[in-house]
Amino acid sequence: MNSASFKNAKILIVDDRESNIDILEGLLEEMECINFKSTTDALLFIDLFKSFEPDLILLDLMMPNKSGFEILDELKALINPGDYLPILVLTADISAGAKIKALSSGAKDFLSKPFDLYEVSLRIKNLLETRFLHQQIESQNQALEEKVKERTFKLEQAYLEIEKANQELKVLDRAKLGFLNLISHEIRTPLNGILGFTEILKEEIKSPKLLEYLQDLELSATKLEDFSYQALMITELRSNVRSVHFQKVLISQLINSAKIQLLDKIKDKSIDIKLNISADIDSISGDPDLLQICFTRLIDIAIRNSKIHDTVKVNISSYDQMTFCEFIDNGPGYSTEKLDNLYKLFALTDHSNDTNSGLNMVLVKQIMDAHHGQISVMNKKENGTITRLTFFNQK
Repeated sequence: MNSASFKNAKILIVDDRESNIDILEGLLEEMECINFKSTTDALLFIDLFKSFEPDLILLDLMMPNKSGFEILDELKALINPGDYLPILVLTADISAGAKIKALSSGAKDFLSKPFDLYEVSLRIKNLLETRFLHQQIESQNQALEEKVKERTFKLEQAYLEIEKANQELKVLDRAKLGFLNLISHEIRTPLNGILGFTEILKEEIKSPKLLEYLQDLELSATKLEDFSYQALMITELRSNVRSVHFQKVLISQLINSAKIQLLDKIKDKSIDIKLNISADIDSISGDPDLLQICFTRLIDIAIRNSKIHDTVKVNISSYDQMTFCEFIDNGPGYSTEKLDNLYKLFALTDHSNDTNSGLNMVLVKQIMDAHHGQISVMNKKENGTITRLTFFNQK
């Protein structure tokens, strides 16, 4: 407590004897207190208390008209529950009962007359110091509460803004999905016609040069059709529009189906698809259609990366309720930049030797996310890559 606070502390003296008031006022003057008032009429206390708003009350108990105990009872309704208003009782009543009653009624300290003035001064200082420390803590608490309210309001506003942004994003996602559906439909419809007529023309055209052009046209149309399909599937998975239906799926069935779909590519390069599967696992739990997309596209990428007469390995193993599906090729591998951007929809990378994945890895990543699984791709020490799918909670 600094000296200015102590000097300006408001002290109210209530005693029916003028001589006692003179002594206490003299003591306060010696203590350099400049802000005190007194009364010998206890009936005037309430009005004086309300107008003066003291920091400390020096109270006598034995007074005519109204006793100090009655004043203590009245003060209970006037003092805020969270406030600390020290009351020092100074009385000629030396009985233990009076002391206990006074302290239990709200008095903070008790001295019997005749009292030692030095002791009174020390108790006054201690009580005022406690009063001002309490006020300081209350002020700090109030400031903290204001800050908490302010920050809570800002957080609520930020939350509302985020919610608004989320709603806008949902609208945009629905619009984007609708747009992609439209684009996919508008692309596939003419492509079906192009591919259909391409098959007819291949039977009719005899010129080797024109057939070569026709094959290039068919390849471009097929790539465009596949891109349209992949883009739509990725968007549906990211927007949770595509439902995932879990069931037991035989791994051998996934591999055989992939071989059938990729038969022409396998024959063109004379690729050997070798399946190595642990004896303790024959199936995984997931969506059959989505898992088929994963297996087929990863084998397709491995074939594209492989040389003629090469071998693509598919290793299936399990450990601690996890199933690992590894797709291994002996191709050139991925650049570091490509590995860092493998699952990004749009990334500017060096495609000098990474042209074979396209949107396939993005689609596979979305499918694995939908299955709560993981995908990792790493280059082998020598040539080739290992793509690992990890499925959890397999039994």
